[in-house]
Amino acid sequence: MKDNKRIEQDVLMGLVEGKEIGEVSTEQLLTFYLNNNIKNGYSAAVKSTVDPRSNEAIIYNPSRVDRPHDYHDKDNPPAPSKNDCPICNGNTTGILDLVELSDGYTFINKNLYPVLSPPELKNYKKTPQSSSVWGLHLVQWSSSYHSRNWQNMPIEDCAVVMSRLAAAEKKLLMVGMEISIDFNAENSSPADQCYVSIIKNVGSAVGGSLEHDHQQIILGNLAPRRILNNQRFLNKHGKTFSEHTQLTTPPEYLIRDYGSAVLIVSEYMRRPYEMILVVKDFQKSYMHELNSDELLAISEGWKDAIRLYKEIMPELNKELAYNVVTHNGPGAGLYFEFLPYTQEQGGLEHLGLAICQADQEQVVKKIRAFFA
Repeated sequence: MKDNKRIEQDVLMGLVEGKEIGEVSTEQLLTFYLNNNIKNGYSAAVKSTVDPRSNEAIIYNPSRVDRPHDYHDKDNPPAPSKNDCPICNGNTTGILDLVELSDGYTFINKNLYPVLSPPELKNYKKTPQSSSVWGLHLVQWSSSYHSRNWQNMPIEDCAVVMSRLAAAEKKLLMVGMEISIDFNAENSSPADQCYVSIIKNVGSAVGGSLEHDHQQIILGNLAPRRILNNQRFLNKHGKTFSEHTQLTTPPEYLIRDYGSAVLIVSEYMRRPYEMILVVKDFQKSYMHELNSDELLAISEGWKDAIRLYKEIMPELNKELAYNVVTHNGPGAGLYFEFLPYTQEQGGLEHLGLAICQADQEQVVKKIRAFFA
């Protein structure tokens, strides 16, 4: 059956504020963001704290409770004629990056309910830290077609999507640097370092709200705990975690080698079928540093991992639910964690003692049979 559910081209073009995110100036980007917040009545009144036990940053943002959700009960799917996707209906924000695929488009816009908002934008060069926590939150929609995603798009299209994700990462790092430089010029105390987080949430059980396939790109002045852990690992061991993983992972945990990257079952698997995709060149720390062959390699890894979860989670009597987490920046090298919701967390897990209901050898055997 032909997939006709999509955001139409004329609607897409009407939302375009920029066709290439690298060409959008910092001032334009922040102004677009401000206009979006005013138009949608979004309140940027957020605060944060840090748990002294773990150094984990916590952001308080009550407005995100209003996010729309369109995940449906598998036993009660919507009528085939019903288009209840806000993205396909064009109920979204201005587009900052629009690139044609073999059929349809991939595009990046501002999150309608952002985790973080920029500092005061009218005078951001003078008062960039009017709020203790600030940043930018963008969303990349893999395809303008509703049901096209990593497991069913051509690999060439996946590589285009990945390249645009890398371009957004580069742009947000530049924006963070510009704000920090301007802040230092006006103040005697140093600006906070900025971090770009790239994540993917699929399924309501793991924080997903919309079914239309997407990735999230977030610039923030608070470091996620895993970023700090990667930095501490480098300081302690003298090598990045991606280099360590390549040197120490048992060969029997290897799933696939893509030339520039390798997909493995995690040696530190906390839930069944967790995997890590590691970029072999551990001197590279960001996606935008990758060449076209490396971008293709990680696209293949994403596609394989996501395709696996699509098939295997129903066998486990689990609804499709997983996260993809990007580890970039100092200390990480560059690697991606694939974290399926294959097992609930209990009290011991919350105390910091994970109990995994499968072992690595068992999982590797199952995954290799899938790819055979």
